[in-house]
Amino acid sequence: MLKSVSTCLSCENLIENFKCKIHDLEVELNNVCDSHVFKPFLTKESSCNNCVSFNTDNCSHPKQASESLLCFDWKN
Repeated sequence: MLKSVSTCLSCENLIENFKCKIHDLEVELNNVCDSHVFKPFLTKESSCNNCVSFNTDNCSHPKQASESLLCFDWKN
């Protein structure tokens, strides 16, 4: 059985360029800390098109956002 693990990649504190917004550090794929906040996982179907922020004032990258793109701020 597959399980989800707690890593920085599954944390809502991860921002662009693999940077942690809490610790202001660039993280590696296998890092995790006590400030980890689980973020719903992306799937191969994830894109701006199914992000709740797409075409709203909450979108972090409104000029770049399009139906086929995906950024670190994706939310379901």
